[in-house]
Amino acid sequence: MLYKNIKKQDKIILLQGENGRNFIQKYLTIQGFKISLIECYKRVLKISDNIEEIKKWHAYHIDTLIITNGETLKELKKIISNYHQAKWLLTCQIFVVGQRLFILAKKLGWKKIIISHYANNEFLLKIIKNNSLNS
Repeated sequence: MLYKNIKKQDKIILLQGENGRNFIQKYLTIQGFKISLIECYKRVLKISDNIEEIKKWHAYHIDTLIITNGETLKELKKIISNYHQAKWLLTCQIFVVGQRLFILAKKLGWKKIIISHYANNEFLLKIIKNNSLNS
């Protein structure tokens, strides 16, 4: 596969979700690159019957969660009642991608948090396998 070296005079289009973090855009701009930002998608939260979902999760004995973004983490905590948070949700082992999500998960009340420093599937699966509570 051929890759082209990017030159500072090249124009770069950065695609991201609505209200996405602008870390990459800021970094590349500081480095002198010409960046155009396009917000090309919007996350829409699923409406569900939380009580029924929790019953299913209990029936399946769910005790481990994999979270790859902060929005999911915050929404999950928000839709689960305080009772079910204390009895189940916050007792789950949680795998997160990166230090930022680790800090957020800790702040939201999780205790058993494992960090994957890379978001790619291979690395994430390796971390999960190496840290499985059922090993």
